[in-house]
Amino acid sequence: MMPGYDVNFLDGYPIPLPTFSTELDLEILRNQGDLRDDMIADYIHYSVVMNQHENKRSLVFSALNINQNHARSTDRTNRWKIDRRIGSENQLNNDYYHDNPWDRGHMAMRNNTSHGATLQEAQRASDETFYFSNCCLQHKNLNQDEWLSLEEWVGKLELDADGRITVFSGPFYGRHDRTIRPSGRTTALIPAGFWKLIAFKNKTEGNLEVRAFVMHQDEETLFDRRGRRRYTNQSYQVTTTEIEILTGLQFIDILYEANPLYFSEPDESTRTDTNVGDTPEANEVSGSGDIVNQGQTRQTVKDDIVDVFISMAMVNPEGRDEAKEWIALLNMGSETVDLTGWTLTDNSQKTIKLDQTRLADGSTLKPGESRVIRQLGEIKLSNKKDLIILKDRDGARVDRVDYLPHMVKPGKPVLFLTPRDTLN
Repeated sequence: MMPGYDVNFLDGYPIPLPTFSTELDLEILRNQGDLRDDMIADYIHYSVVMNQHENKRSLVFSALNINQNHARSTDRTNRWKIDRRIGSENQLNNDYYHDNPWDRGHMAMRNNTSHGATLQEAQRASDETFYFSNCCLQHKNLNQDEWLSLEEWVGKLELDADGRITVFSGPFYGRHDRTIRPSGRTTALIPAGFWKLIAFKNKTEGNLEVRAFVMHQDEETLFDRRGRRRYTNQSYQVTTTEIEILTGLQFIDILYEANPLYFSEPDESTRTDTNVGDTPEANEVSGSGDIVNQGQTRQTVKDDIVDVFISMAMVNPEGRDEAKEWIALLNMGSETVDLTGWTLTDNSQKTIKLDQTRLADGSTLKPGESRVIRQLGEIKLSNKKDLIILKDRDGARVDRVDYLPHMVKPGKPVLFLTPRDTLN
């Protein structure tokens, strides 16, 4: 018998597994005699609950305990297995991941599970993550970049008091999910995206804190988002309530209360002190620097007010000449905008101000007019991935774009205005 998820892993804060909405409860795989409480599959350091819907047959969630104090470097076996306790008929096997862009996306990440008193224990824990019950159909560009970056942030978390972290992860589905049907197999729904909820005790007072995230891999699920929905794989820091709405999972109260983001409007004092804007809050995330912590003042955002866009950028000019890099701005509003004193910032927090030199072609931008900003100075656009933020003279964010390696082509600008599938 493997130990599985430990409810009492965070000292003083017992965190039970989530319960289910009425609708989700009908899809839970139950009455499997080898499973704890007839539905919980236990592994080393983590547990999963499965969805028995004929077109899903994947986990509903994984619950993982991470002990950073005993983390060890282990070998990746990559030998995926069917968990016979769950039954082969209740799992998507390798046929669904063969010769297509869909990776076997770990929900309980191998590296974050690789801990133990000895290297042998850690290696066994690592090996036990390679079950089809612990993975979902996850697009390779998401699995190998954005999701991976989040999991690495979790594993190296420095906000916790004692090196002990609890993580819940899983898929969510939309109204019109894509499907996949290998030859001779039953159709499976492809998740619209994935979520992750992290709980830990903070360093200052040992209080419980929560960070929650969703990552989309389907354009349909972004329709309800405010702001400029340009990417199918946009990542957000969200409230715990949002995860409940997306999944039907219901967590204990403290996992809602310990989340720094607000689902509904806070009191006037809190709104003023932290600059909370629209609720429910959903904060775009491209890196750890974007994550909102407890009591942190929010960035003023005018994306929906000022219609000036970062339309494109020459990231990789021919000849590898950084001096030929440029960023183009476009005014799609009805009023002329003065760009004097505005700034551009990259993912390394390098910032340039739009002054007379950089605005030599004119400091104002008329409706429909575009301006190419050259002489980027400290900003060096990475060919791998980067983030570009445009702020007005008061420091309010007007636009924000990011890109991934497969979007960068030598001598061709990366386009940001047209909504597109950045996963393909």
